[in-house]
Amino acid sequence: MGRSVASLPDEYVDLLSNEAEELGLSRSKYVRQRLEAGRLLFQSSDKLSTETLNNVVHQDGPPTIDNELETPDSDITDKLLANLPTDESQALEQDELQEVIFGTNEEQLEVIETALRELNERGQVEPAFDGGYVKTNE
Repeated sequence: MGRSVASLPDEYVDLLSNEAEELGLSRSKYVRQRLEAGRLLFQSSDKLSTETLNNVVHQDGPPTIDNELETPDSDITDKLLANLPTDESQALEQDELQEVIFGTNEEQLEVIETALRELNERGQVEPAFDGGYVKTNE
């Protein structure tokens, strides 16, 4: 499991919980996403990376929380390097890294469920008769 990094005032935790709930996310997933976004924008320094910010602003569509569904291998490599400690006494096991990068199993299932619901509403997938999902012919 993950480790606690900081403690926050109750009011701030409540604010984060409310924002996460509005987006249909768990608080831990919401905080991880926001922390990762900030970390990437600051490139692990005290200077804002205007190049990274420009890339986000000039992408084809608006940035969304669902972008993690299409994570390229290089992005995973970057996330692994960003989350691995340099101190051997704080080494992370593969299951800990999996949770840090992809979230808990429950959070992963939530993402899949949300994506399937959206694809179903668009008519691109449908529930199969015996369970599971299939692509539609449209």
